[in-house]
Amino acid sequence: MAIRPCATRVKFIDAPLVLWITAILFCLSAMACGGGGSADDGGGSDNGGASQITTTSFTGGETNPVCTATASGQEVQAPQWVRNIRGQTGWYASPFVVDLDGNGSKEIVAAYYTLYVYDAQGNLLDSKAGNGGRIYAPHVVMHRTDGIMEIACGQRHELYVYEWRNGQLQLKSGWPADTTTAGESPEIRGLAAADLDGNGSIELIATTTQTQSAANGGAQVFVFDSSGSLYQPAGTGFQAWPRYNNRIGQGGDADRNGAGHNGYGCYGLNVGTGNIDDDPELEIIVTYDNHEIQAFNHDGEAIDASPYFTNPQNAYFGMPMTWGQFIRWADLDVEEDFYHLHLANFWPHPRRQEWLQWTASPPNVVDMDGDGRNEVVGIPNIEMNEPYVTQAYGVMVLEGAYGDGSHSAMRKPGWEILPRGGWPVQVDGWYPPRGVPAPLTIDIQGDDLPEIVVSLNDGCMHAFDATGLHLWRYNYTHQKAIMYASEATAADLNQDGSPEIIFTTYGDPDQSDCGRLIILSADGTMLYDLLLPNPGHNGNGNGAPSAPTIADLDGDGDLEILVQTFDHGMDIFTVPGSAENCLLWTTARGGPLRNGRPSGL
Repeated sequence: MAIRPCATRVKFIDAPLVLWITAILFCLSAMACGGGGSADDGGGSDNGGASQITTTSFTGGETNPVCTATASGQEVQAPQWVRNIRGQTGWYASPFVVDLDGNGSKEIVAAYYTLYVYDAQGNLLDSKAGNGGRIYAPHVVMHRTDGIMEIACGQRHELYVYEWRNGQLQLKSGWPADTTTAGESPEIRGLAAADLDGNGSIELIATTTQTQSAANGGAQVFVFDSSGSLYQPAGTGFQAWPRYNNRIGQGGDADRNGAGHNGYGCYGLNVGTGNIDDDPELEIIVTYDNHEIQAFNHDGEAIDASPYFTNPQNAYFGMPMTWGQFIRWADLDVEEDFYHLHLANFWPHPRRQEWLQWTASPPNVVDMDGDGRNEVVGIPNIEMNEPYVTQAYGVMVLEGAYGDGSHSAMRKPGWEILPRGGWPVQVDGWYPPRGVPAPLTIDIQGDDLPEIVVSLNDGCMHAFDATGLHLWRYNYTHQKAIMYASEATAADLNQDGSPEIIFTTYGDPDQSDCGRLIILSADGTMLYDLLLPNPGHNGNGNGAPSAPTIADLDGDGDLEILVQTFDHGMDIFTVPGSAENCLLWTTARGGPLRNGRPSGL
């Protein structure tokens, strides 16, 4: 492909050499999805510090059925706008559709700064404001064994659980739970639910923005049982949660493997659950803003990485490390030289090598090769230089801790080199917030292996197969400098058994046409790219940051798509000719439990 001449003005830095190097690198980035950087990292223009995105889309892969086809020969029909439900500022809490009272009619559970329940026609049934804080992370919907539905949401430092009784939200006894530690009350930015120990009761896992050190009592990861108390597995002789703690000895983090643990800020849906070892209990995967990804057993103890990795620090030289006791580097050779060979006088640094950051990186647990053993998929941002500048977002696949643990936290064969996106979209300041690269991990090609579909914050939605092959990418920017995408969802919209990929976009709060609903076929072919109607204005952004939700809301057999926005509440579309035959990943984080896997009630 010919390189497009670079017409973007680049701000003068200090020296002509730096200027020309920056300009050349930016021109080369136009070959792939990518946006401009801020003035601070040398990629700025006069458009709010962001440069124009120039790229092309491409398609690839297969569109074989993955579900039973219930019709054939019909194309996916255009979504038809049904109504808007006015609302507050929406963040990443995708709405959920569920029959709360078992009467055969479905309700909408929507979370903004208040938790709302609407009927299928958009009439308000009830609401609860909690402490008035924003509900950043997707709310969880749980079905108890006694038939009562529960809804959990995080607001500021508190986790609320409501029961749906007699057509009303009622705060459950024992809640809200508090995540305050070290005298600071952080914000809950990640929430997931799972039956960790298989006893039939759901636990809630919350991750927070706590930045106080573990030594000072700061903890980022909390697990609560159904009563609102900290989860304490039967027979555990130490306090399991929260993590990290400042204790020593059994169950302590202060002296684990000598060096101990320390976390810092989980800023964007940084939690997933699944089984990554041989025991029946589920593990909890958490990503942090201090370059680390950790795997916890359900009792709170971190899992050791492979003996291949040992500590390079003089004080703890050669000692084992847990998943979260070492920084991951983009280059496999750097990790080998530093953590395995311990080469003399070799100490990597982001001035010279790219390291991985997990600021807002939702992890998924998925069996990538069908061998019955799960891997962990994460989307770190790849940083370099001082101050740190994100060069791209990458896709990392790590092996689980099965057998003797010799492969624990190792890169899965075939994924040694991280697939990566283009130069990322950057903004000056905080708004709109950068996209949260939450991956969709399901089979969309009909090969019985999962694909990874994710926006890499470079202006494109990407798809990779189970071996890391880049199948397709779709540029959703419409030539705008600042555009991000939601998490993708997947459902069959024309009953042919092959799923469509559905997502939304958002961008500059001072523009009015950044919000779009986009539908792609499984091979990345664009089917519909629709502007959301009647936008408003919101200083946080324009468009829809949370994943769209797909369900048959009104019971007529056709699917609806629910789109929650920053600026004008919720839009509801219907797709004529669709059905519930193939609902694969229908809302944020895969389902009502929001744990990075397909989940149901």
